[in-house]
Amino acid sequence: MSTTPAAHKKAIETARKNAEALAQKAIETRVALVGAIGEAVEELAALDSAREAAVDAIRTAHEDAIEGGWTAKELAAMGYTAPKKRKNTSSKAARGGAGKDATETTDVADAAAPQEGDQPTSTDGQVSSEREPEHSYS
Repeated sequence: MSTTPAAHKKAIETARKNAEALAQKAIETRVALVGAIGEAVEELAALDSAREAAVDAIRTAHEDAIEGGWTAKELAAMGYTAPKKRKNTSSKAARGGAGKDATETTDVADAAAPQEGDQPTSTDGQVSSEREPEHSYS
């Protein structure tokens, strides 16, 4: 029992369609994986933006406290230090750098947060034996 040319052509066509369907499914799976990367990158960008806004709010509140009569030393004694100024990232963008990479973020708030082991000083300049609650901006 031999196959007819028409049956053979139909079998080849079916095999081709099956192979294409499998390839398409594999491509769709791979595309979805890349899509997940895109979503995560966008989520990180949103978090970076929110962090920048929070650090700006801390900086503004710190400046307002100083304008309201507190000294930087008094605020530091309570565990509140001003966030450091951001590095200028516009020059990097001008050189063709594409946005921030997760490893290139400036940890402004981390620098502003009291470090573990720091002991606040009392108003007379002595190190306090009682630990004040630490205020972390991270």
